[in-house]
Amino acid sequence: MKVLIINDYAAVIGGAERFLENLMYESENAGIEFHRLDIAELVKGCRTATRSNFIIERYKRIWVNPEIAGLILHRIEQIKPDLIHLNNNHLYTNSVIHSLRTMGIPVVWFIHDYYSLRRLRSLLYLHTKASVTFLTHSPDIYKGLTAMGRKAYLVKVPFNYAKWTRPQANDTGHRPIDLLYVGRIEKSKGVFTLVKAVDRIRQKLPTISLCILGDGSQRKALEGMVRELKLESNVEIMGLQDDQPLRRYYARARILVFPSATETLGYVGLEAQACGTPVIAFENEGTSRWCRDNIDGFIVHGGSAQNLADKVLEIIHDDVILTRISTAARENIRLEGYNASSQEVPDIYKAILSW
Repeated sequence: MKVLIINDYAAVIGGAERFLENLMYESENAGIEFHRLDIAELVKGCRTATRSNFIIERYKRIWVNPEIAGLILHRIEQIKPDLIHLNNNHLYTNSVIHSLRTMGIPVVWFIHDYYSLRRLRSLLYLHTKASVTFLTHSPDIYKGLTAMGRKAYLVKVPFNYAKWTRPQANDTGHRPIDLLYVGRIEKSKGVFTLVKAVDRIRQKLPTISLCILGDGSQRKALEGMVRELKLESNVEIMGLQDDQPLRRYYARARILVFPSATETLGYVGLEAQACGTPVIAFENEGTSRWCRDNIDGFIVHGGSAQNLADKVLEIIHDDVILTRISTAARENIRLEGYNASSQEVPDIYKAILSW
């Protein structure tokens, strides 16, 4: 079976990319030949990529960049896949969909977030010859898809539990980190709220340290906030990290903070818990699936910087509680059997091709 995955970015910058990485890794023995088409890489040489999109079908208000749509179609014709897997896809979504309209290739579209679900509502008029089946790991998104009359599957995310084991203490070679943030630097991810919380924590705990691993469109703005609050000695922004150094950062951290107000899952929370790092998370649909307050994690209600600061001050030096939460979280991730879900998506591929 030959599967073409159309994805936004080649680099792992968030949960959608992490899902794709794990899917391909866990499906190595499923008889699938994966090919990738990363839109951000594809458009680098496009003359029109930074210009306004062009109206292809004015009466349907479909805004498409014809150069990008043509490049996607050319790659599909080169690879000749049996099935196309759209992995969330925020970049040039209309152009991606438009390129599939004349193809008779079955399409699987994995919806990871609420933004993609809202975009889908506006794309329902894009009639394609392809059969489109939707996948999601979010019960709420699944309800939204079925309410729109779309064929959808609710699946677990493939997750390589064994990969995220905590290194030995003498393997880290660096000083401990009090708080760790891993993810995109965007306002929607709550990282600005986290920095404000550190400013409040510093009033009572001057040596508090926060390490931020990630990148995004708001990085310069966040660096500006750190300077404005004079937190340079407390906050370090390190950029994106590969898996090996990321494991070491998890091992050094006393707590991972997951401050996103809206989330459908939260891969980094699973990684931290599997690594034995306790998690403080804001209350939302995604975190409620793997973080139970004072059982295998800590939940902050209300989503404010002050509430987050209060929770950190309450537990940061309580080794008994942190050890208990760490142990419970690792066991919960192991028992949830995320590895067992690794064949779910390949089995759906095979079922679609047999229809």
